[in-house]
Amino acid sequence: MTKKTTSNESSTARLIERQRRLWNHAEAIELAQVRGTALPADVSEWLHRALKNIACGEDANEIFNVVPEKQGVRKDGLLSEIRQKITAGYIAAATEKTSPEKKKTTTALDEISSAMPAVKRTTARKNWNKVSTDRKPTFTFGKK
Repeated sequence: MTKKTTSNESSTARLIERQRRLWNHAEAIELAQVRGTALPADVSEWLHRALKNIACGEDANEIFNVVPEKQGVRKDGLLSEIRQKITAGYIAAATEKTSPEKKKTTTALDEISSAMPAVKRTTARKNWNKVSTDRKPTFTFGKK
C-alpha cells in the first residue's frame, strides 16, 4: 500500500466523520422539533454560531466542516439547501400579510441578497419562484 493510497483513504474517512457529526446535529434538531423540546445546549450553540457566520457571508462548507479536501470531490448539497431555505424564509417573513412592516418581494430580495453576499439576487428570485412549498417563514433542514 502506497503513501498516496493511505492519505486518500484517510481524507475520505475524515470527510465521512465530519458529515456524520453534521447529520447527528441535524437529527438532534429534528427530534427536538418533533418532541417540542428545547435543543440540547451544545447543538443550540453550534447552530447559532454556524448560522450567524453564514449570514455574515462565510462559506457554509467551511463553517460546517464538510469541505472535501481535494479537488474533484462533489460537495454535499446541504450548502445550497441552507441558502435556499434561509432566503425563502426571509422573503416569506418579510412579505407576510400579518407582518407590521409588509415589504414588497423586490425589496425583500434586495435585502437578502445584500445580507448574504454569496446569494445573488437572480438566484434568490429563481428559487423563490421555483418551489412554492418553501414560501413560509419556518423550515427544516435535512432528510425529507
